[in-house]
Amino acid sequence: GVGLRPTAETANPEIIDAYFWLKTPGESDGCSSERLPDGGLCRRYDPDCSSEDSLGDGANEPLAPKAGDWFDYQIKQLAANARMSLA
Repeated sequence: GVGLRPTAETANPEIIDAYFWLKTPGESDGCSSERLPDGGLCRRYDPDCSSEDSLGDGANEPLAPKAGDWFDYQIKQLAANARMSLA
């Protein structure tokens, strides 16, 4: 899922001020291969940032778009894995 809601109530307030999201859920972290979903070349692809379990590397997963682009597959996966507690 997406994770904890942003909050200043943390498990250890003496060393952790808050939990918050650094970027918008659904925004791509970057290309999962040298190719973009549209078949073009990803000029910012970095093989050091890729791993066999990167989203977009699985057999039934679409390639991840370049960093900052909307990754529809990712946000749908986050929503499907969310725990919908309001607490």
